[in-house]
Amino acid sequence: MVIFSSARALLFKPKCIIESLIHKFPRFYLGCLTLLALFGYAYVLLFPLLVPVGLLNIYQLFMLGDVANWQSALTWFAIVSIAALVSYRSTQIKLKPPVGLTLTEDKAPELFELVQKHRNYFKRPAIHRIVVTAQYELDIVKTPLWALPVWSTNTMIIGLPVLQSLSPKQFECVVARRIGQFSKRYNPLTNWLYQLRAIWQQYRVSYSQQKGFGIEPLKWFFSAYAPLYATASLNAARLDELNADTYAMELFNDEEVLEMITADALCRWYLHNQFWPAVYKIASIETKSAQTPHTKIASAVHAIKSGDRLDILIDKVYRQKPHSIQAIPSLQDRIKNIGHEKPRMKEQTAENAAVFYLGASVKGIVDIIDKLWLKSFLEKRKRQHQRKQVAPEQVTSA
Repeated sequence: MVIFSSARALLFKPKCIIESLIHKFPRFYLGCLTLLALFGYAYVLLFPLLVPVGLLNIYQLFMLGDVANWQSALTWFAIVSIAALVSYRSTQIKLKPPVGLTLTEDKAPELFELVQKHRNYFKRPAIHRIVVTAQYELDIVKTPLWALPVWSTNTMIIGLPVLQSLSPKQFECVVARRIGQFSKRYNPLTNWLYQLRAIWQQYRVSYSQQKGFGIEPLKWFFSAYAPLYATASLNAARLDELNADTYAMELFNDEEVLEMITADALCRWYLHNQFWPAVYKIASIETKSAQTPHTKIASAVHAIKSGDRLDILIDKVYRQKPHSIQAIPSLQDRIKNIGHEKPRMKEQTAENAAVFYLGASVKGIVDIIDKLWLKSFLEKRKRQHQRKQVAPEQVTSA
């Protein structure tokens, strides 16, 4: 009966069972995930290694001088030819760094000073460029310089909504946690596994855009491997995010970190569930007037951080479970991880981080991000319109 109930639970609730096993045997899970990560490296190295191995086998066959070995020699010649072609095509791939508005130090000196201050404390990582995007995100993305992900450039991605939603102190805390996370002082394994989520996705996108003979083995592999790895590594990524919060505790007291975690979860939830759905709904109706949502984010977020709505929204976010495909853990898990039981945040009355760290450049940056967002939105709407036109034609022809 117990076996039957366990089999039934695994059949109807496989995700819950798998997550339970991962939490119960974390080392075994991380070990299996490490093997999966190394499999990606092994596949990339496979084709360059096949070339010298194949040539050595051909040489040995010719040295034997046995006519019966000609079939083996031709087989190895075909393998070497294909491996050499795939290896050559892989060296031509240039992975593109994250897209966004690239900041220069003269445009945001306070922001660069903040990043450098935390880099000096944690000693790592090197930040080669800082870009501002339209999404609510703050991350460091490694872009490999060649076919094997060993040497990379580091891009710090800062979403403009993060700057507009958080206070200067909260934003400083968010930056510290991310730089500390990538310093890998205490979390080298989980952060390496975390980084590969973005790296394998870059390979998938880059290879999918390539045309011509010889790239297919890599294109087909990463089209399946990158999504598989992203799914399998989700719990490891959440564990690394929890480690990131503990890094912030080195520079800020627990009350400041608690407030940062609460504000981060609240703003992320509000923008995703209320602000952006309202923006897209209005944009679908108001087709003539251009939408400028990023000029309104700061005031919209400030409004929910004051009055009676604040406690109600915090309690609502606190009860939310983590998103099924996002690496960020739930607010409950993050708070428990730093030794607290309930979220806490003061009403925000000070200026937001965008005004403090972008200074005189803030208006120009907001305008540019709004234009980039509008361009992306219009292109997406155009593609949706084209698909709707194609669908009736296919039905009619059928």
